Amino acid sequence: MLKRYLHIDLNQTDDRNALFLVVEIFWAAFLSSAAAFNGIMAVRLGASNEDIGLLSSIPALLAIAISIPSGRFLQSRTQKKPWILWSLAINRTSYLLLALVPLLKFFGLPVGQIAVWLLILISIPAQFFNIGFVPLLAEAIPEERRAAVFSARNIVLSVTVSILTYLAGFWLDKVLFPVNYQILYAFSFGASMLSQYFLVKISVTEAAPVPPSPPAHRSLGQRLTAFWQPFVGQPQFTRIVRNTLMYGMGIWMAAPLYVLFFVKSLGANEAWIGLNATVSGVANIFGFMFWHWAISRWGEPLILKLTILWAGCTALLIGLFDNLTLTLLVTAVNGLITPGLTLAHFNTFLKVIPADRRPEYHALFSTIMNVGAFVSPLISVSLAGMIGLGPGLVVCGGLCILGSTSFWWWPVGQR
Repeated sequence: MLKRYLHIDLNQTDDRNALFLVVEIFWAAFLSSAAAFNGIMAVRLGASNEDIGLLSSIPALLAIAISIPSGRFLQSRTQKKPWILWSLAINRTSYLLLALVPLLKFFGLPVGQIAVWLLILISIPAQFFNIGFVPLLAEAIPEERRAAVFSARNIVLSVTVSILTYLAGFWLDKVLFPVNYQILYAFSFGASMLSQYFLVKISVTEAAPVPPSPPAHRSLGQRLTAFWQPFVGQPQFTRIVRNTLMYGMGIWMAAPLYVLFFVKSLGANEAWIGLNATVSGVANIFGFMFWHWAISRWGEPLILKLTILWAGCTALLIGLFDNLTLTLLVTAVNGLITPGLTLAHFNTFLKVIPADRRPEYHALFSTIMNVGAFVSPLISVSLAGMIGLGPGLVVCGGLCILGSTSFWWWPVGQR
């Protein structure tokens, strides 16, 4: 079935790459499923609302610091792939350390805060990987096949995560804490190493290294000019940066409030968290199937404009309903619509950045987005402290919907 869907001929390098990318995401889903419970574990270990806010905020601050240097570093490498995959391996191995954190309680240490800060630190190699992996995907898969391969990856991810998060939630709810989390992290790490194996097998023709512009002793004016240069010659890149930042602020503000709202306000346990993730994953399967067809029929610009308006509705409706059962319904609808936004936005982004400078442009985009992602959770946690978690989600959703209209005022991917 997979070979028919992707039209694979294993004698062709591009086809083998497509197969390896789909197979590796299956094994990567094990660790993704475990990571869905990171915030819950931190709360169970005693992390405060402010700590959870930092868990969303500080990784973005670190990303601001390392994104552009990472992009410049990778841009100047002849062999980028080993650097990218080693950073991923470091991030995944760190989950073994996370499994050991609960043992520190015997020394009287604040294990909730330690778990939060360890999760923050392991986001550094993950960010380096993200900067390099998007351009690597573009090199591994030709443009005309990206929608099919990316949708297949996401379908496999959704199917696997749907099953695994449900089972993981059931496991965590039935087995003694914290042994339940320790076994989950150790098992998921082992599965992720199989993902690593298939990523190593991917063949890419590395783009020629582009020497970075000379840094060090440049004046402030020269640095600002260099920073703004990509925007001057790439108006479509300027649009997608501005529009994504405008709608993303509401998304990032809502991010730390979900886990706090579910656990502290609605009394959700790990089994419900797993069920919620499963509902989302099952809906994603049908969503990616439909939107892959829709994009091939109507194109990314229209699908992006249609789906972007939903982005803030999830936080808005969850905050208004204030009910776990109705939240599952909102999650299902979100799972059906969000794949269209994901595919349309990602493919549009790859089209509007220069092919020979993808790491650099992706790093610049990531840096700007992470400025918003750093500030937003700090604002939302403070806001929720004043008006409550539910009303806070409503405000975040409203801001996101307002920002989403930017894709209608300034369309991306069309003149």
